[in-house]
Amino acid sequence: MAKSTRGRVNAPGDGTSGLGMVVRFTPKARSEGVQQLEKGGFRVASSKDFRSAVAVPNDFEGADVQYFERFGIAIVRRDGERLKPMLQNAMQRKVVSAARPERSYRALGGPLTKRLDLAQATAGGVAAPLDRDYLLGYRDAVNELVDRLLGKKGAEGLVARAAFDETSNTWGLQAIRAIESDLSGAGIKVAILDTGFDETHQDFVGRSVTKKLFATRSSEGDVHGHGTHCIGTACGPLRPTSGPRYGIAHEAEIYAGKVLGDDGFGTDRSIIAGMEWALDEGCHVISMSLGAATQIGDAPSDDYEQIGQVCLDAGTLVVAAAGNESSRPQQIAPVGSPANASTILGVGAVDRSFVPASFSCGGLNPGQEVDIAAPGVDIFSSLPDDKYDRWDGTSMATPHVAGVAALIAQSDPKFRGWALWARLIQLTKPLSSPGRDVGKGLLQARGSGEV
Repeated sequence: MAKSTRGRVNAPGDGTSGLGMVVRFTPKARSEGVQQLEKGGFRVASSKDFRSAVAVPNDFEGADVQYFERFGIAIVRRDGERLKPMLQNAMQRKVVSAARPERSYRALGGPLTKRLDLAQATAGGVAAPLDRDYLLGYRDAVNELVDRLLGKKGAEGLVARAAFDETSNTWGLQAIRAIESDLSGAGIKVAILDTGFDETHQDFVGRSVTKKLFATRSSEGDVHGHGTHCIGTACGPLRPTSGPRYGIAHEAEIYAGKVLGDDGFGTDRSIIAGMEWALDEGCHVISMSLGAATQIGDAPSDDYEQIGQVCLDAGTLVVAAAGNESSRPQQIAPVGSPANASTILGVGAVDRSFVPASFSCGGLNPGQEVDIAAPGVDIFSSLPDDKYDRWDGTSMATPHVAGVAALIAQSDPKFRGWALWARLIQLTKPLSSPGRDVGKGLLQARGSGEV
């Protein structure tokens, strides 16, 4: 694939105004449901029609409907008024289980420098830029003071705070013990569904990379940078060209599905298409650093519950970012979609003090907990055009989990799907924060008894 054309950047949210309907068929009536759409005058394109294409056509080659056979889900893009009576009839006859409007999803991470810029505003104007290290130190000092005032104490088995020397390895890789593992992810396929990937980056020359474009009206490369950063953490090199080691599964096979456009936004159509592609390609791990905000009282999407189940049953683990909508300690937002599905491993972010990142969402809705926590603040990784930067987000925590999942999957063929999920949870280290915010604890690449 050619590198991205940097002049083709969409405005935020572009391509989401004409969203369709997500229709989920009853398992035993899928064929009947598709036939009913066709009889109603809707042209249906099956996802299998585009399996050999390097990109899914923006307009489904003129089709009104894209049908995802493995998941039993269709997305209808045109003539919603004509669809309504057909859906009502299909639901009465139990051909269709549910239907909902298509949603928009976004990348859940960004440059640390942009977050620090927010601290420069003053009542009288704009202050001179504050030193990054000063701000990080100030934040850690405040966290320490709050913990002392709340009476938090260390407990047996808790992960101790540490000063990380990043000369050779990023703090995230040290915290999760990835640098202690002899595994490399060799033979494991990891799909990162994101904003694309700059496979020409100096640190990835010679790696096995498979790419496919799903995002609507988007260039082929990674204009945004989010995908290249996430792939760097999950599958970056053992010995990068410069700087510390930042990647985990350095010999894993990379599958980069561009499901988010140049603006960092995508829809159910692109995301579900990417998930089905990864499943068809035999990927062992699917990593999605993306999501849509939810509200208190919202239920998980039954569509992603079903999709996650299909993936797990096929031996594929799906991990997703919990969301960045919180503003701790004042406000905690519930885990976003699709990470709130019980069949998708939801990942929260912690900082260097192993406390929840200020932005990281929590399990406020019943049954929609964070499942596991990983480093997500001040994360150094790759960017397009041979660059590097430090980013924040549950997006940055998620590829830590995907990379470690690849190592564990390599260690034993039995660790697939649900078994891989269980092993990741088994290896966590408990944290002092509530399970609502950090799940079972901090991700670890090795158990305490392993040598």
